Amino acid sequence: MTASQKVSFWYCDKCNRKLNHGELRYNCTICDDFDYCENCATTSNSPHPHKMVPELAYGPAEKKMSRMKGTAALIRAAVTMFCDRHCMGTRDIYKDSYSWITFKTIGDRSKNFGHGLRRLVEPRAYLGICAANRPEWIITDFACILQSIISVPIYTLFTDREIAYVINNTQISVIVCDQNML
Repeated sequence: MTASQKVSFWYCDKCNRKLNHGELRYNCTICDDFDYCENCATTSNSPHPHKMVPELAYGPAEKKMSRMKGTAALIRAAVTMFCDRHCMGTRDIYKDSYSWITFKTIGDRSKNFGHGLRRLVEPRAYLGICAANRPEWIITDFACILQSIISVPIYTLFTDREIAYVINNTQISVIVCDQNML
């Protein structure tokens, strides 16, 4: 059964049609469990009074995670099982909208960045992460987990003295930081 034939958990509240896995659904940001299919959202004569956000409809997850050991195995399984679902979003405050990144994209970036980190850091060594909340922070943390590297968060509001204290007491050999922290 292909993803487009697999039935999701969602149905359209206007035409009552069951949505397929991977199909766009328009979810109300205010009402609980209120969705339109793409057709009803774009052709509705009486539009819904609240903002509708496009999301992917998804079906039941395959239950393969019950006996997995370790966070790295769980991350890899989640990336495989939920590859086409939204994993993380960033908000554009000027457009009042979100840009979504899928589990597959997060998994690929984490894996690739992790391979690069292994050239600099050995497994079970310490790596500092000093950045504002952003997707790259999570990607770096996942990359560390996938490569058995211990990540140490360094808050962006720390003074130079506090940052030096963390570095000296954790034996960090590499720090990943955003441009503002350079």
